[in-house]
Amino acid sequence: MAVPRQDVENREGLILPEVQGKGMKRIYALLGWIDSRRLWWVGGALFVIVMVPHMLLGEGSVFTVHDQLDESMMNYVLTARHPGASVILEMLGGINASGLQPAAVLFVPLYRFLPAFWAFMASYAIVFLSGFLGMYLAVKKLTASSILAVVSGGFFCMLPVYPIYGLSQMGLPLLLYAYLCLREGKRVKTALALTVFFGLTSHLVCTGYGALGFWGLGILWRLFRKRKAGYCMAGFGVLLATYLVTNYRLFLELLLGQGNYISHREELVNGEMPFWETVWDVFQNSAQHAPSYHRGMILPIVLGLLVFGCLYHRLCAEAREDYQRALIGMAALAGIAVFYGICKSKPVVDWKNSISGSLRYFQAERLYWFYPAGWYLELALVCSVWRRQLCAAGRIHGPAALSRILLPVLALAAVGIPHADTVLRNSYFYMNMSQYINGPGVTGYISWKSFYAEELMAQLEEAIGLEPASYRVAHLGISPAPALMHGFYTVDGYSNNYPLEYKHRFRQVIGAELDKNAECAVYFDTWGSRCYLFNALTGNYWMLKKGSGIQYEGLLFDMEALRELGCRYLFSGGEISDAKRLGLTFMGYYETEDSYWGIWLYAL
Repeated sequence: MAVPRQDVENREGLILPEVQGKGMKRIYALLGWIDSRRLWWVGGALFVIVMVPHMLLGEGSVFTVHDQLDESMMNYVLTARHPGASVILEMLGGINASGLQPAAVLFVPLYRFLPAFWAFMASYAIVFLSGFLGMYLAVKKLTASSILAVVSGGFFCMLPVYPIYGLSQMGLPLLLYAYLCLREGKRVKTALALTVFFGLTSHLVCTGYGALGFWGLGILWRLFRKRKAGYCMAGFGVLLATYLVTNYRLFLELLLGQGNYISHREELVNGEMPFWETVWDVFQNSAQHAPSYHRGMILPIVLGLLVFGCLYHRLCAEAREDYQRALIGMAALAGIAVFYGICKSKPVVDWKNSISGSLRYFQAERLYWFYPAGWYLELALVCSVWRRQLCAAGRIHGPAALSRILLPVLALAAVGIPHADTVLRNSYFYMNMSQYINGPGVTGYISWKSFYAEELMAQLEEAIGLEPASYRVAHLGISPAPALMHGFYTVDGYSNNYPLEYKHRFRQVIGAELDKNAECAVYFDTWGSRCYLFNALTGNYWMLKKGSGIQYEGLLFDMEALRELGCRYLFSGGEISDAKRLGLTFMGYYETEDSYWGIWLYAL
């Protein structure tokens, strides 16, 4: 005669297997109680811990420089200085505002009313907290497990993503939560508000198009299954409208042909990559600007899917539902890698290079930016299958009960502890704690203060003695970002959308040097978003630090063409030994104790 199942229901309604022994019952009751609690506050506690080294270091804090402090930061700073302006004069001889489109327009007021460093820290706080809360809410809604929600959210928010891109990556789980609420017809106003918030704090060309695409697929699936999709369609419309409003200049210039210039991206040459090698690399490691450190999770997740697939018919209904979601998730993650490979394959690359317009330079392969969120959601779903099946397993006794508890814990620890160590060691928290304890001389990290070197820039302005708007400067071997942050006007800069005519004029300045360095010629001619004084000696390197010992000689820059761009002063990261030959007048060498740079100042 079959023994009827006798489950134990705790006060919060979570069904747990009945076990023998007071110790086992207490363990199960404790786990059930924790798992049913609202643990969103853990994100706040984690945030306080992460902020400690930043509060101790202040502007000595460390963040990724490449494509963040040296580029995208200017999109916020310059846009905030000139609200509503159609042309921003400080960079590249004057650039259309669409060439400095911030990723998160909602963050621009922060840079208008706060010092740049504190505006950046405020945006980082928003990104961090939104990342944790979004992942927590999405996982909690999908799995009903607070423990899994906290673990996934904790891993996710600690990733060293670029705060400068707003919620383009960190906000995706929050958007998923909004979609799930709209799908169920619950908390509709909150979900729509979160959707608008995501649209105002993310970039259309980074992940916005992908978010709209996946949302659209969700609507089509519901319609195919003859289910209501009204709220989902409303959310889609709200997100689309938000992007249309915040990117109206981009749409007018690039899609409707109302721009008053031809973008330098018309000369962009897309490069091909080997298909399967690229697919496998992206699947394992993600790609640029989307760190997820998920490689160590792939095998356990795949094995879990295989095991649960073999036992599918023995799974409870809720476990089956999570398993189906996990399969869809894995298919999406694999599909993103395949899609990346297709976008970089020879046929597609050749086609893109043969056309003009926005399709030529649109990076559809950026769907891999979904990887950080996707892999941690996938981990939570696979673990949830195990958890739900464990909770539905029925009466278990003695050693069996112990094994049911210990095996999942040991398996998760075997994966989770090494992964937590990997995420921690690559996090901004670890970098800044190391910077605080050991100092930059040991770590080698470049801090905000040393990179922007405000004291050094002030010395250069004083040495020149003129109103910065009355002249322009150029940079040799160093980034123009510190000068732009200070308020100098530059002939060089980094923009992903500036006039092709200006690129050609700038190439006249550096053309003879590019002829001596094929790598630089390819870099500038086939991409060109970094419009810098590339040369044969230091190539396309723009981070010469003080004490580098670099000495320039025999430069073949067209100085007359440089003057025609309005340049009157040159900031160089190395001494120009034959400056007089170029018609340059040496005005002094400048550095400060805290500055990353040492700058030779020359007048044209």
